[in-house]
Amino acid sequence: MATADRIQPGLESRIERVVDERLITRHVGGKGIFATPAMIGLMEGASHKCVEELLPEGHTSVGYEVHVRHMAPAAPGSTVVVTAKLTEVKGNKLYFDVACHQGEVLLGSGTHKRAIVPADF
Repeated sequence: MATADRIQPGLESRIERVVDERLITRHVGGKGIFATPAMIGLMEGASHKCVEELLPEGHTSVGYEVHVRHMAPAAPGSTVVVTAKLTEVKGNKLYFDVACHQGEVLLGSGTHKRAIVPADF
């Protein structure tokens, strides 16, 4: 299946979130900290958001590979910004650079891959 001609490298999206109860882990003690799985979930969400409106009718995108490093903490109540940039399209495969910042501090970065698939799976 070929992707829609509108899905081209260079597309970008961002998600801004306050680190709330849903995004922290408490097993580390104290009041908790921004969880790595939550950061990855936001990165996947930003990647899907990047192409969502351009997907062929009856299709969606699903993640199938994530390579990220979580390099710095973010406290509950802080604001994080997650970005995704589409870098390559190969058939139904989409390749993204993803990052998470708190202000000027890079919290995490890496790559994410998604596939365009029928939405009725």
